[in-house]
Amino acid sequence: MKSGCLFNELCLMYALDDGEPHSQKEISRQWLITRQTVNTITKRWEKEGLLVQKPIPGRRREMQILLTKAGRKYAEEFLAFIYQAEEKAIQKTIERYSGEFIEAIGYFAQALKEAFSEGDEISAGESEI
Repeated sequence: MKSGCLFNELCLMYALDDGEPHSQKEISRQWLITRQTVNTITKRWEKEGLLVQKPIPGRRREMQILLTKAGRKYAEEFLAFIYQAEEKAIQKTIERYSGEFIEAIGYFAQALKEAFSEGDEISAGESEI
């Protein structure tokens, strides 16, 4: 991982690396980063050519953010260490817990999906730590 990386930048890059468009509001809510922080990073990365903002049809002021080609390359380098560490940890866990782990992670994935679908009911004030 690159030294000097701020935690919020890491979270934002991780969120955008799935290749899907995301709004600043969505990232703020899901990753528990203030909207102001997401906006500050987004503006800086847009100036650096790492991402673009595009209007979301039907939403007045909300924009979707997407990595540019340069942004995807940067994300690949930026997140390589993390993805390798995650893969190594998963492999070790599967070797140790095999069937139990796979069942538990399946349950976790479903529970996480449900929690995110209910996330619209949680206000930003309630979700901040």
